[in-house]
Amino acid sequence: MEKKRNRKPNWTEEQGLLLAQLVNEHKGMLRGKFGPTVTSQGKRRAWDTISQTINASFPLVVRTGDDCEKRWYVLQSKAKDEIAAHKRESSLTGGGPPAKRRLSQVADTVFQVLGHSEVSVTGLPTGIDTSMMQALEMQQR
Repeated sequence: MEKKRNRKPNWTEEQGLLLAQLVNEHKGMLRGKFGPTVTSQGKRRAWDTISQTINASFPLVVRTGDDCEKRWYVLQSKAKDEIAAHKRESSLTGGGPPAKRRLSQVADTVFQVLGHSEVSVTGLPTGIDTSMMQALEMQQR
């Protein structure tokens, strides 16, 4: 008979916000390029430190460093989508009142960690990449 795997409860908004804030505090280690001061063991220790802080704040559910790392990548993905939607709404034309939608605290904190350069606006699915067109034109010449 198969052993049933017990799932942990879903992450709450407060846990996600705390995770994003802790990643922001440790972003030098977690997002840094590998080198003499940034190693895989150092990154693992940073994730373990983050998980210990989250477990101390929310003792009912025990999260591991791997759980925190996986959740961080989910938060990043969701925040990038939210930021892109926010930018898209804020650049609409046509008059009327401006969009009142604000970024969530988690998305805002993730945006602070990632910086402006890593959060891009996704284009239209049927749009044309002009840089690709320029590259093709240069090849044809």
